[in-house]
Amino acid sequence: MLTRLLILWLLSEQSLHGYRIKRILDEETLAVWFPTRVGSIYAVLRTLVREGQVEAVAVEREGQRPERTRYAITAQGRRHFEELLRRAWASLPRFADPIDAAVASLPELEESEIDELLRERVESLRLRLAELDRFERGAPAPEIVERRRALLEAELSWTETMLERRGAETGR
Repeated sequence: MLTRLLILWLLSEQSLHGYRIKRILDEETLAVWFPTRVGSIYAVLRTLVREGQVEAVAVEREGQRPERTRYAITAQGRRHFEELLRRAWASLPRFADPIDAAVASLPELEESEIDELLRERVESLRLRLAELDRFERGAPAPEIVERRRALLEAELSWTETMLERRGAETGR
């Protein structure tokens, strides 16, 4: 759904060819927030054309480069885009997260190793928060940064509490 939503978002602003869509989504400022696989961009674009959400509006050629098809969103595609936006607002993240499996399997590793892994996680989360500051200027919307910061800070708080609790329980 994310790649489909991103392509329709870009095409809602202007007509583009597939390579330009790929380049925009590959730019560091967007790739941080919306990681996509190159192959999926073209596959989704073909699907959107087949479904009538997007249409080819021109075929262009620059110099000796191969021809490129420029695409635009259709009226049907705009309605679909709006529906995807509504679904994005309503959808909640799944519970599936690898850290949950690790927490459920605590007895499988040595206590000292778990403590070290928790300390590493704390450091990684702090680094990710610092990265967030670095990427903030390129974010598509300030609310994305606020949300991401709140999630990271909550995860950091939980991890630090888990580490402290384990230290208190074991006397470490």
